[in-house]
Amino acid sequence: MIKKFTYKLFLTLATSLLLLTSLCLTSPLTTRNHLHKQLVAQPTLYFHGWAGSASSTNHLIAAAAALPQAKKVLTITVTESGQLAINGSWQDNVKYPLIQVLFANNQAEIPQQARWIDKVVTYLQTNYHIQSFNIVTHSMAGPATFYWAITSYRPTYPQFNKFVAIAGPFDGVIHIDDVPNQNYFQADGLPAYQNAAFKNYYRQRQAFPKNTQVLNIYGNLADGSNSDSLVTNVSARSLGSLVKGQVASYQEITITGPSAQHSRLHNNDQVNHAVDNFLFK
Repeated sequence: MIKKFTYKLFLTLATSLLLLTSLCLTSPLTTRNHLHKQLVAQPTLYFHGWAGSASSTNHLIAAAAALPQAKKVLTITVTESGQLAINGSWQDNVKYPLIQVLFANNQAEIPQQARWIDKVVTYLQTNYHIQSFNIVTHSMAGPATFYWAITSYRPTYPQFNKFVAIAGPFDGVIHIDDVPNQNYFQADGLPAYQNAAFKNYYRQRQAFPKNTQVLNIYGNLADGSNSDSLVTNVSARSLGSLVKGQVASYQEITITGPSAQHSRLHNNDQVNHAVDNFLFK
């Protein structure tokens, strides 16, 4: 009887020990997998406009980098030949990687810029397996991004999650093909005067990704011009005519006063707050 009891006790203790060992071995792995799922990265790409440079997005990136779980990890320079020069290193433990994109030829036409945007996005997908991304633009980079989205974006790409256009000239630029207080929105929501670029965007607007959330920020100097000195409010707000009712969401924010001047909008704390609140909160 004692032998049987001892044998049963031994089996019970051995079973308990195996179970405890199994839990100790699998729990850390389960925890790591859980953390990995929580830390799926959602990068934000920052693009400068016509004749722009790193200074066009430095302030925006610095403001975002001050937020929890956000950090600048890469600077990608597209050379004049279209090659990608990568500076920095991807970090798997950063939830919101910030990526500054620079064009060596900062006066390229929109179709060329769109091809470069496509190259950057596919590079990130291939090398870092991103599942979604945001894009923040200043000035001409806004129309370039829109053009890229309607001509190059594919269902196999990572989700284009959020798009921020700051001072985007979607229907003309003052001194080139627009005049302050000339254009206006008609009853159908379209601008009365439409340049060739806008007409092209409008024809292809249905191709813009339907799940994207869009924030449009534009400046009004409050000097009677209804512009930021280079882009009229109608031109900037024409983005709404292209995406309203067919994207996940669309909202506009007006910045007013002297700090709403075109080149000052990307160094504006009010803009920083609006962009970061939209992207990360």
